[in-house]
Amino acid sequence: MMLKTYNMLVNLNRRATAPIASTPAHFHLRKPGLQIRRTAAMAPAAAGKTLVSFDVDGTLIRSRGVSANKLHKDAYAQAFKEIFNLDTHIDVIQHHGSTDPLIAIMVLEHHGISKEDALKKMPQLNECMIKYYLEYAKTRAGEGLEKLAGVEELLKALKAHPDAVSCLVTGNLEPIGWAKMEALGLLGLFSEPRFGGFGTDFCSGDTAETWKDRTELVRFAAHKGRVALKLDGENGAPLGDLASLAGSNEGLDKGWSSRVHVGDTPMDIKAALAAGAKALGVATGVFSKEQLEACAPGNPNLVVVESFENTAATLAAMGLSPSKVAAN
Repeated sequence: MMLKTYNMLVNLNRRATAPIASTPAHFHLRKPGLQIRRTAAMAPAAAGKTLVSFDVDGTLIRSRGVSANKLHKDAYAQAFKEIFNLDTHIDVIQHHGSTDPLIAIMVLEHHGISKEDALKKMPQLNECMIKYYLEYAKTRAGEGLEKLAGVEELLKALKAHPDAVSCLVTGNLEPIGWAKMEALGLLGLFSEPRFGGFGTDFCSGDTAETWKDRTELVRFAAHKGRVALKLDGENGAPLGDLASLAGSNEGLDKGWSSRVHVGDTPMDIKAALAAGAKALGVATGVFSKEQLEACAPGNPNLVVVESFENTAATLAAMGLSPSKVAAN
């Protein structure tokens, strides 16, 4: 059940704050009783492992047909109508690589609603989107979506790899991102307890350089994973306010031997490199291999592949030994 997915999300106090003028741009969706008590069984030792974070849309899955990503788009439309009394949809703007909240701001600005007003009501808009999405997720979450070639095999290999930990870093609101994974049979292939960086975690309001918000999500995932897996002396206590961790790469590598962020847009690549991670671009979205390579020509921390169809080659591109999967 998708509602069960939502209720089982690990709450690591992902609150983030970033002001636009005098308007607070923070938001955090929380339901009473969502925090899960962590036990030693839930948090296997993972010190020194490689953290691999994945974007969702265009990277792990793609939209297809006349119903492409329809439930997600319908959730936006419902929220625009309910919160702003506005009949519109997200395709009135270009939104590839942006986070869900920034997409909402751009749509609202397109219709003459100020960024400040959009930010004030962002928590309500997010909550409305999540409520609508999860209400219909059981039957519609996979509508107009399909997993990309090689993705399932790659995630299985990562889960079986003794040196790897996998998570999501996506502009999707957290329950929506995980619901998509569940609908396409991928949810159980990520490391547990599940964690990551999500559109629910942070919104600066900066629609000019949207990749910067994604940078914070890459950072937050490293911190959240360290806490969730109790690395580097962590005891599993919640992180507290993520705002204090924004804008800095300090401490991101604690507990990790390496960090790799995987995505299909230039925004993913810029975000990964800015957050001190290696970037693995994949040309399965709207950007070509050449366009992704042009984001940081000659940078040894950027590798671009055409697809994930060659699992061994993809693992090697992440700096992981393919032979360890079979040996394990």
